[in-house]
Amino acid sequence: MKTQLKRFLLTLGFMTRIPVNVNLGEVKDEDMQKGFLYYPVVGLVIGLCDMAVYLLVTLVLPDVFGILFAMLTNLCVTGAFHLDGLSDTADGIYSARTKERMLEIMKDSRIGTNGAVAMCFDLALKFAGIYYSNPKWLLILLMPVAGKMVQGALVYKAIYPREKGIGIYVGTVSLGTVIGTVILGLIAMIAAFSLWGVLIFAVLFVFAYLFRVYITGKIGGITGDVMGAGSELSEVLLLLLVIILTKYAGLQPLSLFAML
Repeated sequence: MKTQLKRFLLTLGFMTRIPVNVNLGEVKDEDMQKGFLYYPVVGLVIGLCDMAVYLLVTLVLPDVFGILFAMLTNLCVTGAFHLDGLSDTADGIYSARTKERMLEIMKDSRIGTNGAVAMCFDLALKFAGIYYSNPKWLLILLMPVAGKMVQGALVYKAIYPREKGIGIYVGTVSLGTVIGTVILGLIAMIAAFSLWGVLIFAVLFVFAYLFRVYITGKIGGITGDVMGAGSELSEVLLLLLVIILTKYAGLQPLSLFAML
């Protein structure tokens, strides 16, 4: 039990700015790799922070301010970790350079035009998606979960493309750990959307895998930046899927709870 708590806290501390001020003892690569299991749980913690801010702000201000402050909370809690990955990936992949040069650009801390455009559209699509979703608090809660639960499709048996350095999770996460993240993600989606949650999860997982194939074709593997980009894009896709299914297929969020 202590080992699992340690792995969860390590993952939480790595993926967020939430202080984990406890003595975790010796940290091994295995702890980080097996801590990957808790990705969806970390996503839930982030989502709870975002949702709490949204609900508090909307007590005194219109919804639009609640959405903006929830998005700001997400950036503060994560340190814009994934958004930075999206920006770096866009700068590198769409630089029209060689694989080696793309990887160099992705490692550069400066933001280029492609990265800036990617960030702007990501934030704009999230805002619009949340604004037109119902209930908004539920999607705010689930977006970080969606971004984390599909990461197995990106890293399982993937290749780290750089000669120096190593991806903590890339190619090192076991099948059992990936299956664990799948189960946790499915539970979250089914709890929110009943059987529609299975379809939503499947679409997101397939999208993440296709994104992996596309990026691997460009740079020869997967990096931490690509993981962040996949998380951001999956969150946007979740919003779009829910809006489409609600409009054309009669999706009713929280339908499972309604039956209880």
